[in-house]
Amino acid sequence: MKKDNVFFGVLVCLGSILLTAIVVLGVFAIFSIPFVGNLKYFLAAFVPAIVLLRYYAKNLQFMHTSKAMMITLSLVLVAFIVFLVRSKDIALG
Repeated sequence: MKKDNVFFGVLVCLGSILLTAIVVLGVFAIFSIPFVGNLKYFLAAFVPAIVLLRYYAKNLQFMHTSKAMMITLSLVLVAFIVFLVRSKDIALG
């Protein structure tokens, strides 16, 4: 699992985000929390990707993987925030 590759960085980043989002969705289902209006809690799905980014950048010093993870994380985070802002479920004021 230790590869210094751009495609591996994208795969690790997207995989960790999706896996954590599924866990958050499972917690919503277990505790009967309504999905609508609670989308901001899915921001927790980005925490493992940030931790993995730090691990690959600092400990392993895989720069190609780290750069790919940073770009992927930034793009997905911006897309999610735009989705939150455009969503009518979030009160902005």
